[in-house]
Amino acid sequence: MKKIILIVFLFLSTWASARQVEPVRYEVNRWHKEQGCHFQPFGAKGGLMLSETEKTDNEKHRLWSFALVDTNLYETRSDLIPLPDKLKFFDSDCDDRFATFLFVNEGNKKASDTLDFLVVSFNRTENSYRTFWNKWSDKSVPLSVEVADGTMMLALNDKSGNGTLHFYDLTSNACRIETPNPSSSFVLFQTKAFPKEHCFVVAAKEYENKRFVSTSFLVYSTSVALQGSYRYENIPNAALGRMGFRFDESHNLVVIGTLERETGRKVSLQGVTENFDKESLGVAWLRFVSGIADSRLYLFKDMPEIEHALTASDRVRVREERLKNQKKDNPQRGEIAFQFLTPRVTDFGDMTVFAAEAFMPYYHTETRMNYGYYGGYPYSYTVFDGYDFFSEVLLAFDANGTLLWQQSVKFDNELTYDLFPHASEGVCFDELVVASPYRNYLRYTAFDKEGQLLMNQQSEKLAPIHGADYVEDEYFAQMIPWYGNRFLIYGSQIIQNGTQPKPKRAVFYLQKVQYD
Repeated sequence: MKKIILIVFLFLSTWASARQVEPVRYEVNRWHKEQGCHFQPFGAKGGLMLSETEKTDNEKHRLWSFALVDTNLYETRSDLIPLPDKLKFFDSDCDDRFATFLFVNEGNKKASDTLDFLVVSFNRTENSYRTFWNKWSDKSVPLSVEVADGTMMLALNDKSGNGTLHFYDLTSNACRIETPNPSSSFVLFQTKAFPKEHCFVVAAKEYENKRFVSTSFLVYSTSVALQGSYRYENIPNAALGRMGFRFDESHNLVVIGTLERETGRKVSLQGVTENFDKESLGVAWLRFVSGIADSRLYLFKDMPEIEHALTASDRVRVREERLKNQKKDNPQRGEIAFQFLTPRVTDFGDMTVFAAEAFMPYYHTETRMNYGYYGGYPYSYTVFDGYDFFSEVLLAFDANGTLLWQQSVKFDNELTYDLFPHASEGVCFDELVVASPYRNYLRYTAFDKEGQLLMNQQSEKLAPIHGADYVEDEYFAQMIPWYGNRFLIYGSQIIQNGTQPKPKRAVFYLQKVQYD
């Protein structure tokens, strides 16, 4: 059993000063850079931590640790489950009864391989585990796993672009396969489970001649009945991009998504779900009533406060374009666009807040000399420096899709080579808290319901296990809402401490924070 180090609880205040009271931290030894670690929160009932161990059983299966923790991050139960060594963790989800963890075969698959994926299902009522596995159609690519009412939906795309939905009854493991049938080629793009509404939402991008033409939204009940099918046609030169879903009080599907610039160039269907290169020109609010889309479009160039979310260079460019346009007979506002990570949707009183993190890839050019028979000649090449997550854009909508206010937050994250969420939003009492962990510090700010900033950005150091701990490096630090006004920070750290027998340790950590 791996050693688990605990301390007890961390409080943060959303006002000008933050105070710490008995910090809570959970660490798992990280023995390899590619080691699989993941935490599935269960709300006010704690969560389940899984991590790949160094151990194998007699059949050379890799042992994975599944540890239940309570809301104080105390471990209440731990199990070791053997899994085939080729399997890597891919995705997870849960409802009130079950938590499922999808592992996929990422090795050099052979025809003799008996499985492409394996699911570990945890029955939260009986505190028992079950596994099931299968092969899927040739060259299928998993998109996500969603769970509601004891049913797991596994979304798959094949390399040509068409997708299938696999519905598993987690009690019997019986499977039912559904193939959405839009009028053209399509790719399953985003999915979301709604346990309270007892349904799943699936967004599929439709193509004609490898050109994106529309987005279809399919609503399936947890008994695998198609409850609704809606279609949104692209507008000229722009298409619906990354999006978030919710249902209104009348159970109408509401979609809030980015409007991405369309160039008209043919697209490759392979890997379209991982493509974050397109720039977003604005946001679309959609509500489907009786199959008809009530839509409202908002362009960033028409938002008066959006310049605060731009980089300094883009702010100068936009102002120069506006000065040039003012000299024309029909002046137009300069275009403003962002590259966004997948947005998040948060209910804030009677409003819905759409939040998306803007990032920018950075490159530099290097020149070298080649030498041949006739002497030397220079050549140049481009080097990728990383992604700069420079701003988070917040848009608040009322129940009818009217944009009430727009704000932005800057956390000044350094360049990272991977795309992952750097910030999180949550409602605490009557305030919207926006926070971002970085280098063992938590930066945070808060807004009221009118979108007014309640305080300047605060920074609070996360309490270590030992007083002499020093964080040397950190990877993939993220923050997610947990329950109530509690949040969870997790990631990987390399920690130095000269007072310990082992002065350097690499860990996957969980840290709990609370806003008062």
